Formats: sequence, C-alpha cells, structure tokens
Amino acid sequence: MFGLFKKKKPERPVFENLNQSEYKDKYFYRTSPWDWFQDGMIHIFNINAPRVVTMDPWPQLVYLESTGQQTVSEFIYATAALYSKKEGVPSDLDINILDTLSSLVKDGLVILSSEKKQLEDAILLSKSELKSN
Repeated sequence: MFGLFKKKKPERPVFENLNQSEYKDKYFYRTSPWDWFQDGMIHIFNINAPRVVTMDPWPQLVYLESTGQQTVSEFIYATAALYSKKEGVPSDLDINILDTLSSLVKDGLVILSSEKKQLEDAILLSKSELKSN
C-alpha cells in the first residue's frame, strides 16, 4: 500500500554508439563568438575562416551547449531526459549528436578536451549580451 506513491526512476537508455565513441568522456567547448540572428537562430563569427555561419536546430543546440562544462556523455543523457515517456527517446539520438559534434569539430567551431574548460565571456556570451554589460 505504501509503495503506491513511490516514483519509479526513469529508465536510462543504452546508447551503444556513444559507449564505443572516443568522444564519450571528452568535454567540448566552442571557439568562436556568436550572436542571435533572427527567430531564435544564431550566427557564428568563424575565427578559422572569413565567414559567418548560420545553423540548423541540432548543430545550433550542440554549439550553444558547448561550454566546456559537461562531457559528451553527460550532454547526450541530459538531452535524452528531455523526451517524454510518451514520445520516447529516439534510438539514434546518440548517433545524431555524435555526427553533429564531429562536424563542428571538423569545422574548428568546437574543440574536445580531457578537462573542463572555462570559456571567456567573448565566447560564452552572445555579442548582444556583451554589449549590454
């Protein structure tokens, strides 16, 4: 009777690709300044090439979460926890995030690290936030 109101711990999905990834225990952080563009979209001022980059929603989410304070595994499991039990966690969530992260690393917009990284305000905050401070 007393067990009626106990909450069950949510099941943690098993992500095989994540478990085999060299990225899983790495921290990740962004390298370039950014700002809000329009309708919730950001643009990045790429320090590696003379260009401004806009992104689709997934790469943008990964980029904005690239603060150097969480590992790739922590980020993937935190993202998985945002899905409701009703809709379920996509089985390829880890693959999509790992592919996105790999592209950002290849483009020099994100760096992987064995240790946490404290970002400078010029990279952590948007250009708009820096101007208002």
